[in-house]
Amino acid sequence: MILSARQGIAIVIASAAMWGISGVFGQFLFQNYHTDPMWLITVRQVIAGLVFLGYVVYNGKEDILSIWKNRADVKELLVFSLLGLLGAQYGFYYTINLANAATATILQYEAPIFVILWEAVRRKKIPARKEIFGIFLAVAGVFLISTHGRPDELVLSPLALGMGIFSAVALAIYTVCPSNILRKYSTTLIIGWGQLLSGLALVPFMRSFSSNTAWDAASVSAVIYIILGGTIIPYTLFLLGLKIIGPTKASLVSCFEPLCSILCVVVVLGTTLASPDILGMACIIATVVMLSIQKTQHAPKVNHTTAS
Repeated sequence: MILSARQGIAIVIASAAMWGISGVFGQFLFQNYHTDPMWLITVRQVIAGLVFLGYVVYNGKEDILSIWKNRADVKELLVFSLLGLLGAQYGFYYTINLANAATATILQYEAPIFVILWEAVRRKKIPARKEIFGIFLAVAGVFLISTHGRPDELVLSPLALGMGIFSAVALAIYTVCPSNILRKYSTTLIIGWGQLLSGLALVPFMRSFSSNTAWDAASVSAVIYIILGGTIIPYTLFLLGLKIIGPTKASLVSCFEPLCSILCVVVVLGTTLASPDILGMACIIATVVMLSIQKTQHAPKVNHTTAS
């Protein structure tokens, strides 16, 4: 069945909304059940990785061990998994634990800025004027979120701000790192190994295998959603929508993710956002939209797949 562009846009919106809501479910678990973020990240990554790799095996078109037969590919996979994917997930969920889902999502959305800076250093070329304006706009957004316009006072804890920016840097690594292996292997295979390796890497650092969660129907449902609705299903939907409407439109439409996260934390969880918070978030979202409109060679776009 051939899907229309309108249907493709609807599919990408659905995937972005599901990613946005997954962070809200994380906040719900942290606030109401005191779930250990390390446990949640580990379980999410390992189960999602096994599902993706299981699909590759079921599909039968690719050997899941093929990527391990080339030393350069293994090195790139490890950097992608441990510095990119793990860093993005760890920073994202710990920022939620320290602040809220909307703030964590918005701060992670600064990743394109770090991609631009990396490309400028790599190419030894000053960013375009629109990119420089985007950098200042994003910095202004972070300033408003973290200080509410008062330079002498931090309303967001330094640790939360640091973890949020760390997640953005990690997401930038996640974006630019796997360019070579993406040409040789399927996205599903790379994401599968990335999820599994990033989850297993956390196991030695877990205080215990207990989640510290008082399990009931709500908490179980939240964890299930984070694994299925926040990872596996939106990943599949995003790739489908990407094939229909292309990367530029998909990147623009995926900006619905932070909007959905903001709406949910305010309406569902009752989180209060001050006017400077909203203005700062608007600055960062505007930056991402503006940079996404540019041609691919001038503004490398973030692949939001499973990043949040």
